[in-house]
Amino acid sequence: MEEFFCRACLAQMPTAKFALGLSVAVIAALAGLLLSLRNIRRARLIEDMPTSRIRSASQGYVELMGLASAGETPMLRAPLTDRPCLWWRYTIEKQEKSGKSTRWRVIEKGQSPEPFQLDDGTGLCRIEPAGAEIRCQHRQRWHGSERRPGAASRPITARVLGFGGRFRYTEFRIRDGDPLYILGHFVSDATGQRVMSVDQIAGRLIRQWKQDFRALLARYDEDRDGNLDPHEWRKVTEAARTAAVKVQQHQTNVDQEHSIRRPDDGRLPYLIGSQGQEQLSRHYRWRALATAVLFLAAGALATWMIGARFPG
Repeated sequence: MEEFFCRACLAQMPTAKFALGLSVAVIAALAGLLLSLRNIRRARLIEDMPTSRIRSASQGYVELMGLASAGETPMLRAPLTDRPCLWWRYTIEKQEKSGKSTRWRVIEKGQSPEPFQLDDGTGLCRIEPAGAEIRCQHRQRWHGSERRPGAASRPITARVLGFGGRFRYTEFRIRDGDPLYILGHFVSDATGQRVMSVDQIAGRLIRQWKQDFRALLARYDEDRDGNLDPHEWRKVTEAARTAAVKVQQHQTNVDQEHSIRRPDDGRLPYLIGSQGQEQLSRHYRWRALATAVLFLAAGALATWMIGARFPG
């Protein structure tokens, strides 16, 4: 590695090796630039996006804030600590040694797919966690000697200093009552029943009835000729409209269902954080700064390599 910082070494380095080193530096610089811009954009979105209320939120990309809630669904149990929660993610790593170096290799990981609720005081919104970038305030890391932990926790020295076993366990949890910040695609009444007209609902009912045509004939074929003439078919449509009015009235009286999920536009981030808005924004700004440093360092190295290889 030292030879990439030696001007004479770079001048005499084989072309293939120099090209490989330069490519790595350029790719690292580009990655740092793109990541920095992405993190800045997320921080700005968090800071500038107006907060919507569930009851009055418009359909589409919104910002919601409230408290995590289990609603009527049973609580989950985190797989490593067996603690109650609404959402979990875990990683199990194994320590591997190669000569004098040591590294941790991920051997198992998982994340709960079950939705949970957000309560902002004006209503409930179902959160679909699939595809979200989730940051939790509840994080636990400890070590053990077996692939699966036999205890929920370890002494603080083992967790901080890394002692206690060849396996490292990390678990993230969102608990009932945690504050939540969400950026995502908001949808009300995903079934579409509320926006359907009486004629649309009646048409859907008729299509369902026609699946059992024998029962339809038994009810409306007055002359028993095995067919529905225009007069008999008119009675079918009138009955469907009468039933459709009742369906529409029922839907109006039922509380509207809301959900938030990953946006269809891949350029828009889907963020869930069990932290305050300011903390989340600060996190992405620090990440933007770190990746900007990577961009500057890798870019400077690539420039140095080119100047050393092709002087003047």
